[in-house]
Amino acid sequence: MVEPQVGVVRPIPQQVTGNQVEGGLAVAGRDNNITTYLTGLRRLRPRPVDPEAVMPENQFVEPGFFASPLREIRSPIAPNPPVRIVVLRAPEGYGRRSAGLRLLASTTTPRERLFELLPDWDIPDAESLPQESNSGYLLNLRGVSQPLPNQFYEDLIGYARKLQARGSYLVVTATSSVWTRAWVDGVRHGILVQDIGCPNSVDVVKKYLRARPAVAERASWVDDPSSVFYGVLPENSSPSESVRLAHIIAVADNSKDEEKLDEYRGWRDKLSQWFSGGTEEVEVRAIRITGSLLNGAPAAVLLDCADQLLLAPEINLPPREGGLLARPDARSRLKPAGISFDAKTGAASLIHDSQGPAILEYVWKEHTQLSQVLTRWLQEISRGSAQGHLEVLASSLSKLAEAVGLTPLLTLAEGWLVEGEEKSIDLVGDLLSDLAVHPIFGSQVRAELTKWASGKREPSRQRAVARAISGEFGRTYPSQALTRAKYLLVSAGTPQVSADAVKAVRGLVGAPDIAVLAVDTIVKWITPTDGKPAAVETGVFLDVFAPPAENQSDFSPLQVALTRSGQAEQAVRARLVDGWLQVIRQGPQRDSAVPGLLSWRRAAEDDQLPQEAVVDVLIQLGRVVGHIDPPVRDVIAPEGKLRGVLISRLFAQINSAYGLAGGEIDVVPPRSEDRLSPSTSTEIGIRT
Repeated sequence: MVEPQVGVVRPIPQQVTGNQVEGGLAVAGRDNNITTYLTGLRRLRPRPVDPEAVMPENQFVEPGFFASPLREIRSPIAPNPPVRIVVLRAPEGYGRRSAGLRLLASTTTPRERLFELLPDWDIPDAESLPQESNSGYLLNLRGVSQPLPNQFYEDLIGYARKLQARGSYLVVTATSSVWTRAWVDGVRHGILVQDIGCPNSVDVVKKYLRARPAVAERASWVDDPSSVFYGVLPENSSPSESVRLAHIIAVADNSKDEEKLDEYRGWRDKLSQWFSGGTEEVEVRAIRITGSLLNGAPAAVLLDCADQLLLAPEINLPPREGGLLARPDARSRLKPAGISFDAKTGAASLIHDSQGPAILEYVWKEHTQLSQVLTRWLQEISRGSAQGHLEVLASSLSKLAEAVGLTPLLTLAEGWLVEGEEKSIDLVGDLLSDLAVHPIFGSQVRAELTKWASGKREPSRQRAVARAISGEFGRTYPSQALTRAKYLLVSAGTPQVSADAVKAVRGLVGAPDIAVLAVDTIVKWITPTDGKPAAVETGVFLDVFAPPAENQSDFSPLQVALTRSGQAEQAVRARLVDGWLQVIRQGPQRDSAVPGLLSWRRAAEDDQLPQEAVVDVLIQLGRVVGHIDPPVRDVIAPEGKLRGVLISRLFAQINSAYGLAGGEIDVVPPRSEDRLSPSTSTEIGIRT
């Protein structure tokens, strides 16, 4: 027997490929699975969708020229190849999405295998389209304004072959200005491009009502000259407008319900009456306007904001003598403005929700001087009485965009950012987040967010983008949100911008369905490629994946990431190891590796992070950099609950590696007074 050699054990000889250690077929197979899984994350996220929930068959009115794609996707006519991709082209508002879903429902694809895809990309790429077997996908390009690049069409031919092999389908809905490629000789390569018309608007109303037995007989009201609803629907109205009328007819008192007719017309008669002038109704008007912006907020908040509007110099309604004691109670003040009061919750809500957008549109279009006063007032209440209800304000303003357009809202937002006040930034961020997912304006707003994120001379804009990423925008378009977060980190105008960007990214990592994509993306940011420096410093990795402080139950995105299961679990751990490798190999954060890793271990020992996951990451990292060399040695060695587990896993790893190499290991236990510490080494002998 060879005498044991006392000294530091160096990393076991092993082949490293792209940051992953090859330790045998099992490891290689695992790494291949992880790579495949991570590649799949770069594809558009399939969102389950039920055609019967969106557009039931008994309510669907076929648009013009729909028969051809329906026939081809069911049973193509020879010599055409089997159709696997159908493109339905029509102007916005023609009901393309409903038609596309009914087309998918007509195939043999199981209902639970139907999905909707949103264009979560900055550069359209056919490689990002999912391709699971026996599936049906609807790629909804509503609101997209830029034409698809030629490369997308070329790559789509190969994608159609993959769908054919897997028995799957893709339906794309777009305008002709976005989808510019069409083949004049019909089906090519299993791809059919079809221009469709708009469904008959009156038929849409009738089908909606006839599908509901309780109001089915009301379908005749649109043809009855004695009905107030006769002839009110403009020719070629969009399906959504037809459904809006049908819904109003369904809840009307009778065929001569003038109030419901006024609601369909946008409350024109009511608005003219409410804002006809005079001093008697000034307070009621202020409460109506406030209610349209803060619908559902506490009555106290709504009334406080209304009182603040009344104090504006341009309005200047003198307060009553006696102040609050001279005023009636909340219910009495709200009722004349068409707002209900819930005594149990204290909430104030419009009796007719549709009046909110109508009031805002009327004020902004018909009372331009008042709209300027409201702009200043909104900024004041956002940092005052309404500061706890910014999301409600933002939601109301995003609906206003449909009436007045996007430009006035962006101008309004930029004006609020001039002073750089915290609550104004939050309000603008919430507004932009809502608009970024808007079906009409979303694409344009997401492009605007790119400009704002890159403009380091406007830190208030950048901070608003970070806030938007933390909202619905980040949850709906995570890939685009992460890209804009990277722009913020690269071009941060102030340290606060960087801090806000990190906070936004932590929020994405903390979303269970986004966590793995976010982890993979962050590691890509800090990894040099093609000899070029990394886009983002490794300090971002440390900040994003910092565990909660000791004895605190703070939200921990790291905990969310480390508690994924199945393939996601393996992928997260592998990519976190890759991230730590970059921290270790790159300056200036190299010295932060030990305290950073040690903070993970301590958090696991305090049950703030999953212990098994943290141990696994440390052992995997040691396979690459050496288990008893810095920094892993200095993380394993200190006393603590996990020290024994880490040492056991360390020796199991070494035994496994040498077993594969055909050798055996003798472990000479250290003396009790010589237990592992940062300054001591393990004694290991190798028998050959």
